[in-house]
This record gives sequence, structure tokens and C-alpha cells, in this order.
Amino acid sequence: MKKWLVSLSVIGCLTCTTCTVFAADGSSHPKTTPTHTTLHPVTANVQSTEGPNIHDWGDIKSSVQVTRDTLRAAYQASHDAYTKKLQKYAKCSPSAAKKAVVAEHPGMTVDDIQLRNIRTNLVYMSIVRDDEDKYLVVVDAGNGSILVDKRLPTHNERVFANRDDSTK
Repeated sequence: MKKWLVSLSVIGCLTCTTCTVFAADGSSHPKTTPTHTTLHPVTANVQSTEGPNIHDWGDIKSSVQVTRDTLRAAYQASHDAYTKKLQKYAKCSPSAAKKAVVAEHPGMTVDDIQLRNIRTNLVYMSIVRDDEDKYLVVVDAGNGSILVDKRLPTHNERVFANRDDSTK
């Protein structure tokens, strides 16, 4: 399969570089300049390293500068408006959702509880933690029941998750 793909690529590259283009003035003599002048080798890397990176903004300077504090305030205002707009649909209050989380994980600290939507389902999302463990808890905004209670991996578990045990 690999030899077939490489040979097909070589044939395609040779065809592109040796084809002739007829003159635009209608004459029938072919131009001697090939249509494609740059050949690119076939590689497994499908991301182009040539050309501008669409996420590299370089050194853009606008005539208007906004501080990070202003941006945080704008984001918080947007978040508050989002929550306020959805809060009228929630039948369960944030405090009732927090009580459900605390009842599920007694003695753990509730970091924050936020009204969110998951695929148009209105829920409260919370992170609870203690010295050893951390959990993501999702509470139904309609009846206050726990929908998801998932232990989150610690930093060390994430770092050493793919460690090769043959080096012992």
C-alpha cells in the first residue's frame, strides 16, 4: 500500500511538472514553462509548515488599548448576564444545588457552583476537593439530583499516567 501511494504521488508530481500550457493569446504553440514549479515531498505530516500561521498574530497594535482588568470585568459582566438569563428556568436554587453536592461529598470544599448548559440541559457544575481528591459534580437544575459525580485525576496521576513500568 505504501509503495503504491508513493508511486502514485511521484507520477502525479511528474505529470504536474511536465504538462504544457497553451498560450493565452490563442496560438497553438505550447509554453515551455511548467505550471507548477515547486515539488513537495509526500510525508506523513499533513500540517503545512510553509506560509503564515493563522493563529500567529505577530505584533498587532490597535489604536485602542484595553487593560486586562477591563477585559476580566467585561467577561464577568457577560457571565453574570448569561447566568441571570438562564436562572429563571432553573427550578433548583444554587444553594440547594450546593447542599446536594455537600451531602454527596461531606467534609470537602466546594470551589464554585455555576449554572451552565450541557447540550441544552440546564445544570449546576461544581468542583469539590479536599487534600487528596478532586471531583466534578453536575447537578440537575430542575430537581437538584446529582447527574455526574466524577473523580478528576490529580496532577501526578496525569503526569505519570503513561509512564513505562518496565524501567523498574
